[in-house]
Amino acid sequence: MTRSPARLLQSLFGLLACAALPVSAGGAPAALGVCVVEQNPPFSSRTPQPVGVDVDVAQAVAARLGRVVQWQWITLQERGGLGRALKESVQAGSCALFAGLPVTDGSDDDLSARGLVASQPYVSVGYVLLTPAASAIGSMAAVGAQKIGAVTATPADLYLLAGGFNRSPFAGSAALLDALAKGQVGAGLLWAGRVAGDALPAGVVVREALQAPALQTRFVMVSRRSDTALTGAVDAALGALQADGSLDAIAARNGLPTGTQQGGR
Repeated sequence: MTRSPARLLQSLFGLLACAALPVSAGGAPAALGVCVVEQNPPFSSRTPQPVGVDVDVAQAVAARLGRVVQWQWITLQERGGLGRALKESVQAGSCALFAGLPVTDGSDDDLSARGLVASQPYVSVGYVLLTPAASAIGSMAAVGAQKIGAVTATPADLYLLAGGFNRSPFAGSAALLDALAKGQVGAGLLWAGRVAGDALPAGVVVREALQAPALQTRFVMVSRRSDTALTGAVDAALGALQADGSLDAIAARNGLPTGTQQGGR
């Protein structure tokens, strides 16, 4: 019987994943060390139990590889930030994967210099349009000459500037949300990760998830470039999870109003 292209693709994913399947000495599934940021909802949170997009995706990838996750929780330091976290975790070999790294154009160059490689993106998070609940604005097309706010110097702020909107910059998301709640601006753009991680003020609602490429932040898993078997197996697992809708389901379950990654690296 001839197998369908989808079944053949699924079989290929399985073969690639199995190629990097270590098993512990007792025959039980081997541990997969995964580093994640300790408190970064909706992407990762250690307490009261591990939850978040990065956590769910890492668990789903490990399950595809027949392994169990061994978590290493990372506290980001003010000095060094993510760069220091990478150096002291996956680069140092204390974990095999670092989940939840945001990437932008040019990020691959920095990772290559560190001896690291990124997986295909598993979620892409953009901006959402917010308005007061009583507003008649339902989309960006309806904003017109209304004053629209964004946090200054963010991709959303630059997007509004380039589009010739009646832009109103704010120092931070709290100030923008307060202005929306008080009706001081007709609309606002806020990063969807912030919306999912924090409750919106009463009377402020999400109207539209913007899909403009310039507004998207992609999230990947990072492994050591020398660990080619694991890198290939992770990409195969993510491809299978994208194909069967699991990545979309994980994003929705964690409150992200945008979809999973669209397109490759």
